[in-house]
Amino acid sequence: MYLSDEVIYVCLLLISIPIGFAFKDSRQTNVKAYSSTLIGFLFALIVCRWDILHSLITTAGTCLILASVTARYVHIATFIWCFSYLLFFRTTNFFSIRLPVSHSNAIQLMLTLKLVSVAFEWHDSYTRLKTIRKQTNAEESEKLHLQDMYLSVKPTTLRVFQYAYCYIGLLTGPYYRYRTYHDWLEMKHGVHINGLVFMRKRVIFGSIYILTYLLLSTIVSFNDALDDKFYDNPLWYRLLYMPLIFTLFRFRFYSAWLLAECMCMAAGFGAYPLASKPKPGQGPTDLVALKQAYEQAPNTIGYDFETVHNIDEWKCETALTVKEVLRYWNMSVQYWMATCVYKRIRWRQIAHPATMFISAYWHGIHLGYYMGMVTTTPCILAENVMEAGVRRRIPANSMLHRVYDFCSWLFRTRMFDYMSIGFILKYFHYTWKYWKSVYFIGHIVTLVLYVIGLVAIQMRPKGKRKEVVNKDLGMGAQPKASSEQHQRLEQEQHEHKKEL
Repeated sequence: MYLSDEVIYVCLLLISIPIGFAFKDSRQTNVKAYSSTLIGFLFALIVCRWDILHSLITTAGTCLILASVTARYVHIATFIWCFSYLLFFRTTNFFSIRLPVSHSNAIQLMLTLKLVSVAFEWHDSYTRLKTIRKQTNAEESEKLHLQDMYLSVKPTTLRVFQYAYCYIGLLTGPYYRYRTYHDWLEMKHGVHINGLVFMRKRVIFGSIYILTYLLLSTIVSFNDALDDKFYDNPLWYRLLYMPLIFTLFRFRFYSAWLLAECMCMAAGFGAYPLASKPKPGQGPTDLVALKQAYEQAPNTIGYDFETVHNIDEWKCETALTVKEVLRYWNMSVQYWMATCVYKRIRWRQIAHPATMFISAYWHGIHLGYYMGMVTTTPCILAENVMEAGVRRRIPANSMLHRVYDFCSWLFRTRMFDYMSIGFILKYFHYTWKYWKSVYFIGHIVTLVLYVIGLVAIQMRPKGKRKEVVNKDLGMGAQPKASSEQHQRLEQEQHEHKKEL
């Protein structure tokens, strides 16, 4: 019996979960390193077949760079190498080499982030060590020593290869730093981490997402709009197709990412003391609390898996604005983009567009991706001017205020339906054809709202206009991660302790 690539892919994710329990309780660093790499390499071989050569070449090239380039410039050299090879990987047909199988793309994407990340971590460790040697302030010196203890890395060539092919996160993510991988290998108290408690809720929701995906896949298909006959359908059906296909699209990701999170929880991967306030992709942020937690008895430490928390699907579904959804979608990759791209650019004026370009380039070179991503900018601008010009004038807690928020949510959801077409159809011709068939409704509604918002701002008193532009539109302000996730986790852990 022939199994499709999709079935094999899901089976490998499911198999990864029970395998993790054996790793969680292990105290043997080398056993964990070699066995998790062997499993990951076998997974990659099953999914990619001969196309595994691409990931091997990328990893070998990175190891060569790490061994030969000084730590001062190793991050730049690795970034150029990995993203250049990613371009070749997607254009092999121009060199008379067949394109890689579809699922090998996901492995290559995650590998690119991880290999670039380890180079940046090494560079930061080198910079931190130089600063420590020059530091004379005792308080600052102590802070840097804590960072050196819990953030710095000294990767060997073998460990980089093992990090690259570790089965955890290899197929779907989440992205995690080399230091997170190192901490997992060195973890000695995994027996005190009850992964099943954390997995319970994720498994329940994951099952709902998988069933919804399977049900919707019998109604619509990602290839429907590629057929010319699709455009013979009436306008109402073409409009209805957008929310249906985007629901199928995002529930596919929800299912994969929740299975990946369960894989991490089963293995105790990414578990850090709750007091250290871990964040997705980053890990612990309060190093003083982390040190204090590790000084306690192992069975008294409260843990969480926020480091490998990749999607807050409830926030994504209920968020009122496009910007808010982007904050909670694929959070570990967003951390990578912020840390390895945005914060490294000295010229603030080009930092945001450069990060958006790298993000689009990483996702793929098809023009549909860029068409979808570029459309987010006018959406956010329209939301900002409507917030500044209209919502601020509505009395808080009034019925009109709730009506506005509902309309804002409706606009946000329908715009994501509209923008997703670029990611689903991929090519410029198909994306343009579909948007044309619905009369570019998303762009037109966005433009109308933008104009209404601008007019409303102009109608405000002149003295307040500059304040509105700078404050209400949020220019120059970067979104801050809220503490509500940690409060929720603390509450859940307290409930679980009661149950246990």
